[in-house]
Parts: sequence; structure tokens; C-alpha cells
Amino acid sequence: MMEREDVKRTLKLIPFEEAQRQLLKAACIKPLGHEETPVEDSLGRVLAVDIISSLNIPGEDRAVFDGYAVRSIDTQNASLKNPVYLKIVGKAFPGEPPSQISHGQAIYTACGAILPRGADAIIKVENTRQLGEEIEIRSPVMPGENIGRVGEDVKAGELLFRKGHVLRPQDIGLLAGMGLNLVKVFRRPRIGIISVGDELIKLSEKHPLRMANNYALIISSLISEFGGVPRIFGIVPDDLNQIKLRISEALKESEIVATIAGCSLGTKDLVPDAINALGNPGLVFHGIRLSPGKVSGAGVIDGKPIVMLPGHIVSAYAAFYLFLAPLIAQYYGLNVESIFPTVRAKISQDVKAKPISTFMRVHLTHSKNGLIAEPIHGGSGVLTTLVKSNGYTIVPSGKELKRGTDIKVILFSRYEFGHILQSKGIQNISED
Repeated sequence: MMEREDVKRTLKLIPFEEAQRQLLKAACIKPLGHEETPVEDSLGRVLAVDIISSLNIPGEDRAVFDGYAVRSIDTQNASLKNPVYLKIVGKAFPGEPPSQISHGQAIYTACGAILPRGADAIIKVENTRQLGEEIEIRSPVMPGENIGRVGEDVKAGELLFRKGHVLRPQDIGLLAGMGLNLVKVFRRPRIGIISVGDELIKLSEKHPLRMANNYALIISSLISEFGGVPRIFGIVPDDLNQIKLRISEALKESEIVATIAGCSLGTKDLVPDAINALGNPGLVFHGIRLSPGKVSGAGVIDGKPIVMLPGHIVSAYAAFYLFLAPLIAQYYGLNVESIFPTVRAKISQDVKAKPISTFMRVHLTHSKNGLIAEPIHGGSGVLTTLVKSNGYTIVPSGKELKRGTDIKVILFSRYEFGHILQSKGIQNISED
């Protein structure tokens, strides 16, 4: 337990899992409803409805190679010694209505063109020789050869995507190919960001004794990464009334508010007081059994959550991933576990047990035995420890990790996969 003497405030350090449960229960978050967005602008959006195909793709049998549409029975006796000759009676190209062939005939058919009526196979153009108005065929083709059948890609009535699916580039292409112009997606939660502290200045300003408000940019980018719509409400000084006013303003235009700093036990740490003064239930928890991140907290005002991110950036990262990211997931009806890209890795060195859980940053590299996780050490205010890391793992209190232990690593973003592939200094933990 930690105490602030001037106001007798205490931090009741509870397990972060319990803090998560308390916050999600107090907030009672539900999806915000859906909106229609153009298919071409839907990358990364979360479907609010199931998508069921209303048509077959392709809608007609089509050629999958450039070649000649034929009746396979006309080619069954073709061989090198006894080639078959078919008369060319036309050409077919994509976008044109189907033509027709009969016994002894062939039609040049470009890739993607509708299969001419009467034909049941395509013989590739490189497997034929044109002789005037005829083609020479020296090997037979089977029925259906080189043909894309009706509904081979998508069948009418087929469930393509379930509600809650996050749309990828290939998904967008399929939806557009079905002729959809608009798609129903969940509305994205708006998240207000407030930076607290007399020492902060705008990024455009310079001062030898004060700090740039760069952490707000980091949190804003993280919010966007996880599907929220961030809005930076600027800097507020260490003044109780001004903090209350700025939080109230942000709550009016946001589903969630995130404050940065002002939530520890110092005489100027007034964010908890501001939250309690704004309404009920006020603070839901303040203090977790995790380092870095002990002074993290959250409250709820009129059903809207306020997450208190600590002023040290590593602690703020821990609070973001443990509390703010799961809240965003709730607005999409998603499982908390589903929003984090994770990998398995082996720890590169022994990790001593600590009395409380640890938010351990790790740098990942490849080895012949798989991914290796190297702990990145440094203070909770050292931003470069995050720059050097690809993700984190939570080491439970009292847990000792031996070199080579398999751990789950939560990546900081999807971009980490590329960073890992580019990494150097490959280690082999099996070597002494």
C-alpha cells in the first residue's frame, strides 16, 4: 500500500486482472451501433453484420487460361502420331456474351471469357498449333480441364464473413467483386486524450526546463492502431478545477477519456480527485500489482470510462494494453484476447522472481530454434526501451523464468513482424 500524506490517499494495489474485471463491469460498454461505409474505405473496420453472398462467383463457367474452347470428346484420340484437327469458328473475350460450338469446332477463348455453349474444356494455346483456319491438337483434354466453374470461388447463399470480422485487403476485394458499394461496420469509439502537468509545452514550443507533449502522440497512434478515433484535448496544468473542466469537455465528445500523468501520490497529482468530484461511481480502482504501472487507475462517469495512464511512458504503455485497448475491443463486441498479435518465444536469459508482476519488454530475434526473447531493461520513463522492444510479456509475481523457458509475447503492433524479420544478432540459446 502506498500513501499520499497531504490527503491521506492510498493505493490499494490489486492484481491487474481484477482491475480489468472491475473496470469492464463498471463501464458496461456495448457496441455503438453500425454505420455504412464505402467498401473502398473499409480497411480495418469491424463488420456489424454477417455477410452472405447473393450470387455465384464466377456466375458462368469461364476459361482460366488463354486457349481454345473444345468438346473434349473431339480430342480423345489425339496423339503425336495421329493429331486431331478442329476448325476455328470464332473468338471469345471477357465481357462478351457466350458463343457456341458444335462437333469438330473450336473457338479461341481468352482467359476470363465465358465458356462457349457446347464446349466442356479449354486446351491451352501453347498446346496447339494453328494451321490456317484449323488448330492441330496432339494430346487429349479432359472434361472440365482449364475451366473455372460457376460458384467455384463463391457460392450464392454462402456465409463469407461473420459479424465481428476485421476487414483485410483481400476481404475488401471480395466484397467489391460481389458488387457491394457499402458495408455495415461498427461505429468506432472516440477517445479523448488529456495531458496533465505544469511542465508540459506544445510540440511547436521550446523551453530548456519543460517537456514536449510527445506522449500524447504515442497514445493517439496506439488508439488508432486498435481501431479507436483519437482526439488530443491538449495540455492542462496541475489545477483541480481545470482538470475537472477538461475531463468534462472531453467526456461530452468521447466514449472514453485517457489522461496522461497526474495520477500518482504527489501533491500535484490531482486527476483521481477530479474524477471523484465529477460524479458516480468515480474511481473504480487506483493502483495495480504490476511494475512498471503501479499507479495506473480508472474511473467511470455516467457510464463512460476514464483511464489514468501514468506519466512515465513505459507505465503508460502497460496501462494502455491492460485497460484502454480492452475497452476499445468491447465497443466492437470483440474478445479481449483477439485484438493482440501474439507469438511464442524462448527467453534468452534467467529472469529473477519479483514480489509483484512485471511488465517485461522484450526484443525478438530469430534462431534455428525459433524466436528468442531478450529482456530489455531500463527505467519506466525511458522511451528508448520501448523503441528497442517488439512487445511484452507479463511475468507473474514470484515467478522465476529459466533461460529457454517458452513464453507468450504480445507484440506492440502488427508492424513488429517486419521489424523481427529485419533483426540481426541472431542468438542460439542451446549454445553455452
